[in-house]
Amino acid sequence: MNVRPIIQPIRAIPSDGPAHVIAGIFATELQIPTADIDDSFFDLGGDSLTAETLVLAVQNRFGIKLQTSVLLAAPTPREFGRLVASLTPTHPARQLIVPVSGGSGHEPIAMIHGISGSALFANRFGKRLKEKYAVMAVRGMGLEPGETPYSNLDEISANYFEGLTSVTGRHPHIIGGICLGGLLAIEVGRLTYEVTGERPALLLIDPPPLGSAWLKPIPDDRMTASRRRQITRKVVYWRLLRDGLHAAGLGQTRIGRHTRQKAFKSALVRAAAGFSPSSYPCDILVLASSEWSAATVEQYRGWASEKTRIKTVVVPGTHDKFREANMEAIDDEIIAFLAARDVAVMREPASL
Repeated sequence: MNVRPIIQPIRAIPSDGPAHVIAGIFATELQIPTADIDDSFFDLGGDSLTAETLVLAVQNRFGIKLQTSVLLAAPTPREFGRLVASLTPTHPARQLIVPVSGGSGHEPIAMIHGISGSALFANRFGKRLKEKYAVMAVRGMGLEPGETPYSNLDEISANYFEGLTSVTGRHPHIIGGICLGGLLAIEVGRLTYEVTGERPALLLIDPPPLGSAWLKPIPDDRMTASRRRQITRKVVYWRLLRDGLHAAGLGQTRIGRHTRQKAFKSALVRAAAGFSPSSYPCDILVLASSEWSAATVEQYRGWASEKTRIKTVVVPGTHDKFREANMEAIDDEIIAFLAARDVAVMREPASL
């Protein structure tokens, strides 16, 4: 696959590789509450036996081979993280993760694209949000020359999950999405929960109805055999046209780019149309436009299980350009939701 690199360093996230993940391993193996990324293994009371179990845990987590003596050269999670990063292959999906400029926060927030696949929607996040968090946009695979769109939701969510983990050095814990990206955020968050056992925070910005064949509110949105055939025909048509223009050297012309976008969109619709995710423990914020809220708010409330905390907010306006028209209100709701979540987590019993 010929993928053009677009990633620039994320200023808000230090280039220490998976330092935060390794700090968690330090805490687990040393049986202490927490470990800072600059804490030395030896200052924390580590001995030869603990060194063996710690290095083994790092090997198993990252799939690399290390000697126990590595702790002499890299005794802190920060130094260990840099070493691990140098030995770990870069995940191809890393190139889909685009930092949003102007951010000064350290905690990463992933924001997943909508139906167009473009990451430019993330330019609509304001200064207040970026002061508190490092916002990263996730664009779609298949928008650049030579790329092939992912074929199903499992492939999409797995690659986005691994790409985000590769960039930040830790599994994504705050995942948002605009429109259809909300469904993708749910599935990326599911992987975080399955891997870590920790509840992710999901930020869904005017998401579509669950299970909708049209991915928008309409009176009859059931998936039918006819609708499925219609979707498949569009996928085949746009893919053949895209490949033909590329073979003729016209892939970068205006019509070539337009066709590539259509091929991406049709493939994404085929992957997501009619999809209704199963519930799992998470903290979820649904920000709905008044145009779509009648079809989505109660549905998402019903989707949430007893182990799912959910907040829904209806913002006046239409779905079209919803993010652009309500930038400050949406940012304020996200900041308040995450702040309240932090307080709730601190109050939870340690056994949870």
